[in-house]
Amino acid sequence: MSIKIDNMSDLPWTDSGRDGVVSQNLRYDTDTGRYFGAARFEPMARSGVHRHLGPAVSYMLEGALSDHDNDVREGQAFINLTGAVHDVICYRGALAVARVDGPILYPDDEGIFYRLGEAADEGESVDATVGGATNLYITVSELQAFSPGVPGLAVRSIYDYANDAWDARFVHWTVAPGSTIPVHETTGLVDWFVIAGEITIGNQRAGSGSYVTIEPNTRAEVSSRYGCRLLAWSDGPARWLDAEHADIYGF
Repeated sequence: MSIKIDNMSDLPWTDSGRDGVVSQNLRYDTDTGRYFGAARFEPMARSGVHRHLGPAVSYMLEGALSDHDNDVREGQAFINLTGAVHDVICYRGALAVARVDGPILYPDDEGIFYRLGEAADEGESVDATVGGATNLYITVSELQAFSPGVPGLAVRSIYDYANDAWDARFVHWTVAPGSTIPVHETTGLVDWFVIAGEITIGNQRAGSGSYVTIEPNTRAEVSSRYGCRLLAWSDGPARWLDAEHADIYGF
């Protein structure tokens, strides 16, 4: 049981191997492809063509990105669906926070996709996904908020990982000043990114630009003195200990 808090402004940026693209890697498991962190794109930087073997769920903090399907801008969430193949370009600079839940494959010189960091041939070609769905684009502020029965907490459900390997949810919280979310227990891994404001979990405070990782089976009360907006990815519902409310992660 643990809670880990890191602030974006205190963490180094790591070369991604792509010109003009750097990342902050809070979690990067090369076996499962599970990643949590952020990516920064300089003007005219490209990701390079790649295939997602699991969903990549991101939120644009600044700027815009483009691929063959659409454009995504700040304030929007974008979901690269399992099997998606695309190449992202950034024309004017961008910053996005992301959680990736599957390996990413890049093509070799013959157009065959291989697993990032491995030499094994995956036997996948670009043609295998022509005509398939690739991405979802969601303007978070336009989503209808609901109350789980906790005064001062408004939840917007952004993405339900239905039919994916991880039964997760991606939501946006708005927490009013002076609000308290009663003691509860996580049943799966939970990741937060604090967009703005301040929130306290247990006896730790996370301010604007903070990453928060909450391990499964962690019990804590959550509160906000001055109000907060955050993004949350959760692998399981919250288990209430002393109250009965709807789920705060949209399960």
